[in-house]
Amino acid sequence: MPKAIIITIDQLSARYLSPYGNTWNPTPELDNLAAIGMTAEYCLSSTTCLDSSMRSLLTGQHAISTEARPTLMRQLEEKGQTSLLIQEGDSLTNVSGCQEFTKIKTIPTASSADMADSLEMTATAQFISLVMKELEQGLTHDLTWIHHSNLGVVWDAPFPCREQFFGEEDPEVANIAQPPFGPLTNKNDPDEVMQIVHAYAAQVSVLDTCLGFLLDQIQTLAQTLRETTLLIITSPRSQALGHHGGVGYEHSQPATDQLHVPLLITKFVPQASEEPKVTPFRNSELLQSECINSTLEEWMTGQCHQKGPASHRSLLPQLESPGENITPLAQQFTLSKFTHDRLGILTPAWFALTTGGGDLRLYVKPDDRWESNEIASRRNDILKAFETLFKSPSDLLAQEVNLPDSLHKKP
Repeated sequence: MPKAIIITIDQLSARYLSPYGNTWNPTPELDNLAAIGMTAEYCLSSTTCLDSSMRSLLTGQHAISTEARPTLMRQLEEKGQTSLLIQEGDSLTNVSGCQEFTKIKTIPTASSADMADSLEMTATAQFISLVMKELEQGLTHDLTWIHHSNLGVVWDAPFPCREQFFGEEDPEVANIAQPPFGPLTNKNDPDEVMQIVHAYAAQVSVLDTCLGFLLDQIQTLAQTLRETTLLIITSPRSQALGHHGGVGYEHSQPATDQLHVPLLITKFVPQASEEPKVTPFRNSELLQSECINSTLEEWMTGQCHQKGPASHRSLLPQLESPGENITPLAQQFTLSKFTHDRLGILTPAWFALTTGGGDLRLYVKPDDRWESNEIASRRNDILKAFETLFKSPSDLLAQEVNLPDSLHKKP
């Protein structure tokens, strides 16, 4: 039977990883993974809510959809396959569907009020170490799901990990061990944002190093099996780090940097197998996290859920034949739900947001990558095209959509 391992890291942002173009925070272990598999450049979560985002990963059901779909674990159970969830603390205990794993292993959450003295003493290192201990007996389940939840909670990276980012004229290293959730003290002070960003980036650097040990173990275990093992690393949502007024989803202007998550996929082929290895490939389509469920479903059950937008389809065909089956630009878009029920639609050329008052905000993409230039007042034609889409967002999930030229061609 086919096997799959998925590692979800809550609040891991693609923006701070070198496979996604970050030049000042190297993440060599994720670089190595990207070099042996598919890197999805634009995968957006369908929501900033952890519970809803995880349900989307488990079922393929979008955050605003009312269509009930069975979890992947239930589908596996019907086929006599088993699943294992390794979670940090009770981070997923109350998420609908997570109770359906065949086995749940809970690893105690490590917490700290201060920066760690060494990388080995960080909460992330302790979690990864216990995960590796849990896997020492091998990949005994058909689906192994590992969930790390502390990246958005504990920032205890050692001082040298933070100091590496600072120059002589930069502000002092912030001595914080937890994210400072809330509005910025001064929205116009770039030093405050820099301190927050560098503290987070240091934690990502620690995570990357620890992941390297776990990935080496997984690859070694997978090569001893008879079956090929699919590996996926992603995040249910990204993180708001001060670029839009505050830290945390409640205190920041909704933007794609809260949704843009990494998605790295590869296959580990047994040593004795003649199956070809995955060709490194960068997928530049607009995708959503629901495509991860579709990919796992097709890999493990042989079935493929065809309904819904192209951004939700399985990525296995491209993993096996890179560069083929590319979705036309007119069918590429993502639909996401922010806090306070605000919605956002990203197309190849634009990004639009609903407001609490019923108006729309409009941003040009991809040149205005981080939504710093609101231009709705100057492009009424684009605004009207988006208004049509926002009138019935649920229809976007139920039928094939062809965007007007103005929304998918660069302005």
